[in-house]
Amino acid sequence: MRILHITRYFQPGMGYQENGLLAAQMRLGHQVRLITSDRYHPHPDYKETMKMSDAGRIVGATHQEEDGLDVVRLNVLWEWKAHWWVLWGGLWRAVREFQPDIIHTHCAVIASSTFQILWGNLWRRYPIVVDDHNNYFNIEPYVASKKFLYKVLFRRIMRPVLMTSVGRVLAISHEVRDYLDHELGIPPDFVTINTLGAKPELFHRQPEEGSRIRRELGIPEDAVVIVNAGKITRSKDNDVLLEAMGRLIARTKRPYLIMIGGAPAGLRKELDAIIQKHGLGPHVRWIDFLPNKDLPAVYSAADIGVWPGDASITYLECASCGVPLVLPDREYSRYALTNDNGVVFERGNAEALAEALYALVLDDARRIQMGERSRTLIERDLNWDALARQTIEVYQRVIEARTPKQAASHAVTKGISQ
Repeated sequence: MRILHITRYFQPGMGYQENGLLAAQMRLGHQVRLITSDRYHPHPDYKETMKMSDAGRIVGATHQEEDGLDVVRLNVLWEWKAHWWVLWGGLWRAVREFQPDIIHTHCAVIASSTFQILWGNLWRRYPIVVDDHNNYFNIEPYVASKKFLYKVLFRRIMRPVLMTSVGRVLAISHEVRDYLDHELGIPPDFVTINTLGAKPELFHRQPEEGSRIRRELGIPEDAVVIVNAGKITRSKDNDVLLEAMGRLIARTKRPYLIMIGGAPAGLRKELDAIIQKHGLGPHVRWIDFLPNKDLPAVYSAADIGVWPGDASITYLECASCGVPLVLPDREYSRYALTNDNGVVFERGNAEALAEALYALVLDDARRIQMGERSRTLIERDLNWDALARQTIEVYQRVIEARTPKQAASHAVTKGISQ
């Protein structure tokens, strides 16, 4: 099958869906190409959280191998960085050159690149799948302008185009499916849950590396190490995590926190103030942004993984290293805890988070068992190979529904469940 993925931004060396899923589809024997822009993601405060300059974001229009993938980068004609909107030239020429059997356009339905594909496909009629990653926290604050965008512009103009041009919508969580239904009018029976995943071949427990990290950071071997990783912005609730640590350290001195990621200067000052207020300095190790390949060693030093705020794919990578998770009690994170491999708490409640952590700190056997179940969940369900097989099944059904005769000539047995 010739699979064409289209996404606004692509960056090698990351653990994102567009890195992991495409590589897995190639391993299943399919011909895969990615069309994207000539620049990297404009993450919030990327100069501080990602240590990347404006010039460093611009890659240029190229067609080359990146991360082992066939990547075509197109010149951006217009960009709205705040909402990751881009318009690019030559998109349909690049589509025609590849002659795909299926087009998978990424993140999100409310995106100018997706609009370009959906409008253009009204008279070209390629089979299309579109995925969406917008949980409710992505649209907060839900101000009047956003309501107008979703309730009026999308529902009245784009939704009919989507329902005509697209064969299936993929959602990364049940909360995304609810958002698509309630805000955009896309019915749940038109949506398939297709979660994010991790690479178990890269993210696995490395005891010797974990011990090395502890020694380098001056953390005792008998400590209970809590880890958090990702771009540190206000929506990640690291302030709640540090407040919870303050309460935890008042009850037991065993926990140490490793916090990985850069933060904007103003937020960094606020978080440092919380550390100072609670006397957490001896128990907190704050490491700047690390590349994806360096994270398994740090996760191997950890006993508990905590992500108190907005969802992050990093907690799946941590789970793959055999670490139990502590996550908010929200729909967007529950799929990562379906194997009794962690606990939930009320988001924003530092006391509740401290209680959840305290229970795990006291129970070594429970932590170990939950960590083993985290690894099992990734190996069984939440890995890119399993998710690639699921997407191929969706593609095949979309192709068959759109062009039955063509689908018969392109029938693919490898990687598709019958």
